[in-house]
Amino acid sequence: MIFDTTTIIICAVLVLLALLSSFTDTFFKKIHANKDATEPTGRKPVSVIIVADNNADELRANLPAFLSQDYDPGYEVIVVVEKDEDGTSDVLKAYSADGRLYTTAVPDSSRYMSRRKLAITLGVKAAKNELILLTDATCKPVSDKWVSSMSSMCADGVDMVLGYSNYSDDTSRFKVFYRFHREYAMLREASAGTAYGLAGNNIMFRKGMFMAGNGFQGNLKYLRGEYDFLVNKYAKQGNTVVNINADGRLAECAPSKKAWHNKNIFYVETRRHLSRSAMHRLHFNLDMLSLHACLLSAVCSAAWAAVSGAWLILPFSFAALLAPLAVRTLNAKRAMGVFGVDVPLWKVFPFETDIIWHNLKYAINYKFADKYEFISHKS
Repeated sequence: MIFDTTTIIICAVLVLLALLSSFTDTFFKKIHANKDATEPTGRKPVSVIIVADNNADELRANLPAFLSQDYDPGYEVIVVVEKDEDGTSDVLKAYSADGRLYTTAVPDSSRYMSRRKLAITLGVKAAKNELILLTDATCKPVSDKWVSSMSSMCADGVDMVLGYSNYSDDTSRFKVFYRFHREYAMLREASAGTAYGLAGNNIMFRKGMFMAGNGFQGNLKYLRGEYDFLVNKYAKQGNTVVNINADGRLAECAPSKKAWHNKNIFYVETRRHLSRSAMHRLHFNLDMLSLHACLLSAVCSAAWAAVSGAWLILPFSFAALLAPLAVRTLNAKRAMGVFGVDVPLWKVFPFETDIIWHNLKYAINYKFADKYEFISHKS
């Protein structure tokens, strides 16, 4: 009988899974710009802090873009050298005549704390201005309006501005999409309520807030995760805004295989120590679970229809495959258009299905890794 109970139940489940997979998509909800954070008059000077860790080549390529920003109130650039074994200091000397540039370094004697977080702290303490704009030497502003764009969002009551950054055009499209997927989820959370973390490295915050909260106190022993910890510790309802403007973006150099691996495996450690992690993970898990449950159910139901002769199930099976594919691709197209992400649309769906397996690989790598590799306290 074509309308037997089993057929009806299978078709209903397929419809529900297709709907669920579409509505739990990370890109389903839009990121809204803060309406109150318009460009104010009388903007304040800014201190740009750049952390360098054996980044001589990157500084040589990127530092001119930081020093040539168009920002009328004025700004300073503070490069904090975490480690110099490749001639980083020589590159900085070449720009020593620029009155906007200041340099300092993390003492070699520093122990029992993250040198990267210490570098940021030293930069903040050395900053002359209240507004701090933090990034890494591997990054480069896409516009000479970067400082202006980020500071324009820092209206009264705003303590942090989260900007967008992603890898340069010569990076594999999967790595670009993988990072965009995580960063979009975090920026969306920030725009909708209380920020959780930041997958990129583009943030403005107030020096007074950082110093009053004792900087990275509470997570100094964890070697990485500085942007996540910074946002997670200081974000409150309403004090953080998201900058989606094109001028406010940064492009990061394509990561090496080792850098890419380390970034993702260190994140597995970092998220264990972040507040509000359960809700953040719930959203991601629902997205991935609904997507793969829908695909698996569609394939299995199609096979069942072919074996049992319940042909009514077949169109529902195909719909359960095609509907999420179409909806998710369109959602990603809209989201990528907002942030200028160049990933071919035909790759979006395969990339989304592949994310969970890469995360699983990093989770397994973390499980078997020496946990002392993630902290500064080795004894």
